[in-house]
Amino acid sequence: MKNKIDLRILKTQKAIKTAFKEMLLEMPYEKITIKELCQRAVINRKTFYLHYDSIEDVLEEFQEEQSSEYFNRIKDFDHIKNVDKLIKTFFYFSEEQGKFYELIHCNSHYDYIHTKQTNKISEKSQDNFKSIKKFDKNKQNIILTYITNSMIGIYRQWVNDGKQIPIDEIIDIATILIKSGIDKILL
Repeated sequence: MKNKIDLRILKTQKAIKTAFKEMLLEMPYEKITIKELCQRAVINRKTFYLHYDSIEDVLEEFQEEQSSEYFNRIKDFDHIKNVDKLIKTFFYFSEEQGKFYELIHCNSHYDYIHTKQTNKISEKSQDNFKSIKKFDKNKQNIILTYITNSMIGIYRQWVNDGKQIPIDEIIDIATILIKSGIDKILL
């Protein structure tokens, strides 16, 4: 009996998430209502509230899932020494996520959502920047900001330009640009 309950819960959560993603691709986040989300997910409000307290909770869950999945891919290497691997992983992961992810991370209207998710990953990744531990905390923050903002900025521009450059080529460009700056500071 327990498996049936778990399957129903998973099915309901999937329906809610699917409806949420579709709605976000069609309208601004602020316009999404629980009423319309429930209609699209073919559930009633009471069912929604059994799983989530608000629309923000649905978004939070997406962010947590994506952050955790990405972090699991990058957790085992030094992000400075292996910046090329970090960039490659970031671009391939981002590409796998699809239009919903692109909207959140490349549309300036959603910068507050993007920033929140980026901060979650940065917090989890603090121990993966072993090569810059020799610097004081302020310098570490500058180096981390440079890497993160450069990588995300190149990704955003690439997406906003319609991905006219093949992914492997944009990875190479990003790696050369970012790594050359990192190499100079580590000397």
